[in-house]
Amino acid sequence: MNASIPDGAMPPATGMEQFDSLVNETFCPMFCQHPHYVDKPFQGALVSRQLGDVGFSVVKSSPLDVYRRRSHIGQACDASYLVKIQVEGEGVVRHRGLEAHLYPGDFTVCLSSEPYELHFPRDYAQVVLSVPEALMEEFVSHPTRHLGVRMEAQVGANGLFSQFVTSMASRMDSLDGDLAQRLQANVLDLLVTSLGYTREKQRRDLLNCGMKAEYLQRIRYFIRKNLDNELLGPDWIAEALNISTRYLHMLFEAEELSVSRYIQRLRLEACRTALADPAFTDYPVSEIAYRSGFKDASHFSRVFKNEYGETPARFRRDSQTSR
Repeated sequence: MNASIPDGAMPPATGMEQFDSLVNETFCPMFCQHPHYVDKPFQGALVSRQLGDVGFSVVKSSPLDVYRRRSHIGQACDASYLVKIQVEGEGVVRHRGLEAHLYPGDFTVCLSSEPYELHFPRDYAQVVLSVPEALMEEFVSHPTRHLGVRMEAQVGANGLFSQFVTSMASRMDSLDGDLAQRLQANVLDLLVTSLGYTREKQRRDLLNCGMKAEYLQRIRYFIRKNLDNELLGPDWIAEALNISTRYLHMLFEAEELSVSRYIQRLRLEACRTALADPAFTDYPVSEIAYRSGFKDASHFSRVFKNEYGETPARFRRDSQTSR
């Protein structure tokens, strides 16, 4: 896909401070920074319009890192699904333990009420659609299944959707009134078509034995990245990775451990490592357990003893005495 955003469609570029303010006002609170390895001064531009209830924004800038952190969640911001269409350059989006590498024509979806990261190593341009949570859920079945997933331009209607949205970005001045309202319906229809086809293709891929090892690897990576999240469990993993809970359990049937047991084993290993580390001496056992995803200290002590034959406190004492 060779589409681009003409410079004439954008306002004059600004420095980092003003750009950061524009980003926070347009989307939601987040932190923007110019990567330290880039020598040239930062320049960025952002322009926005409304397509009915859907926000339509075009962003162009020098290399940039963006962090939507847990500390930002809860600050004044309406929950929205942010559809990020890569138009120029490359981008990396990290969300829900997934990492989507975007190239021109690709897109992904983030939820503003959850943390995410954006990384652009070179100059780039993106179109961002801000779809209110209620509106997205009205049009798209189980939209959270698509969060953090790369929607490749070459698959299904993804490229058509990206081209249509990019062509609109070149004509920002005309996006108003009745036309904007009509275009909202067109954009959402194409988005629904793209996401639906991608979901069906993923379902067919899962039936291919050659894809099972790849999905298991992806699931293990997701679990390791989210060990400290108390939501981590079969249903949450399945929803985040766009598969059914039943299929998730099927993938683990040939493995040594079930999904839940695998999560518990990794959490216990993380706790065991921390308990033996002098750097964590001042941390109570309960705090170490909590940091590794255990909700209840007594439950943690019980499963730790079942796994290793001694209590966490005894293990810590023996480990540090033997040093």
